[in-house]
Amino acid sequence: MKKRDMNNIEVKDRKRILILGGGFAGIEILRRLENKFVNDFTVDVNMVSKDNFFLFTPMLPEVASGMIETRHIVTPVRAFCKRARFYEATVRSIDFQKKQVTISNAIDDRNESANWHDHILDYDYLVISLGGETNFFGMEDVKKYSYTMKSLGDAIALRNHVIDMLEQASIEQDRELRKTLMTFVVVGAGFAGVETVGELNVLVRDAVRDFYHDVDIQDIRVILADAMDKVLPEVSDDLSKFAAQKLKESGIEIILKSPVSSATLYDMKLKDGTVIGTHTLVWAGGVTPEKIVKELQCEHDKGGRIIVDGYLEVKGIDGVYALGDCASITDPHTERPYPPTAQNAVEQAKVVANNLISAIRGGNKVSFNYKSRGIMAQIGKRKGVGILFGMKTHGLLAWMIWRSYYLSHLPTLEKKLRVLTDWSIDLFFKPDVTRLKTFTEIQERKE
Repeated sequence: MKKRDMNNIEVKDRKRILILGGGFAGIEILRRLENKFVNDFTVDVNMVSKDNFFLFTPMLPEVASGMIETRHIVTPVRAFCKRARFYEATVRSIDFQKKQVTISNAIDDRNESANWHDHILDYDYLVISLGGETNFFGMEDVKKYSYTMKSLGDAIALRNHVIDMLEQASIEQDRELRKTLMTFVVVGAGFAGVETVGELNVLVRDAVRDFYHDVDIQDIRVILADAMDKVLPEVSDDLSKFAAQKLKESGIEIILKSPVSSATLYDMKLKDGTVIGTHTLVWAGGVTPEKIVKELQCEHDKGGRIIVDGYLEVKGIDGVYALGDCASITDPHTERPYPPTAQNAVEQAKVVANNLISAIRGGNKVSFNYKSRGIMAQIGKRKGVGILFGMKTHGLLAWMIWRSYYLSHLPTLEKKLRVLTDWSIDLFFKPDVTRLKTFTEIQERKE
């Protein structure tokens, strides 16, 4: 006897859609498929993500600076699931021939002896939106001694470390050592690096002014470094120059055309031989696909991203789509790959969702041919730069547009209100310099 569900629909006749990744692209596809198939039991929608929440990554720098409360930029994935199944797990392997994905979850992952359990998920249609990981370009020492800004844990760890540096500098009597404690370096002058260095600069200077009176504000040194020859290479030259000018006016040093060659716990070295003493190195130097994506049996570009056709379907493999940071998608307007932004990921998700619905229900597939409405970056306190509908904007207006745009794209009304409240409180009160000890730090102190 064949197994049937509550609506007497044979299990083998169901169409199974499996989404890998719970970022902007994955969540947008999930929401659209849920709205279409919520009462249709002939279609199953499943999602796998290593975290059980959706992270609003554009606001990570503001979490690191303490302007926004941690929980206000995360939403449980299950809040988007009306009928879809969600699995918090790691993707171990993808078999295109068998149409199977192996996932693993850890039982009690507090130590290295955690028990990993493998599970196999079958699919008829697969969506790969696994994002990417920080690219250190093979520099293991930089990877070991730098902070990153890819996850919520990264933002919390950086904030705790920066406040620790302030506390140490307040105690330290050695002037030269105190200067290295008060030197903060961000590598990578793209959007992530510029927004991170802007928030970091505000946090450090405001904290010293309001709380750390033993620290000389002249000892603060905040540096933005990059191997490229301009800040924000994604924008026009005049906007790039404006951003650089405003960053400098706020006290940030800019070092360009100077690749990093090595790092230790106490300094960073550039390829021209310059050594910068610092205990805080933040790496925002690029993104690369995860290992599992690079090893898939399909076409890849030079960076390891999956090559897709105009419908965002993996070339040569029917029913498998890839999008977001792990996919190589050429912009027909510029003949260059689309930049890995949240805006592009959401627009790609709309196309994939439409094509999945068309494949199951019938209809016309659509190709991805999106022209960006604009790009914005926050470069410090009440300052921004950007291009919106072809018009260049900067300063306070750009900053207000940046905030309005991202506020409107937060996934729930609750999160919108909480972030708006955080922003309002920041206008009237001093920065919070509470340092929350992590579980690891508490255990180390006990030992």
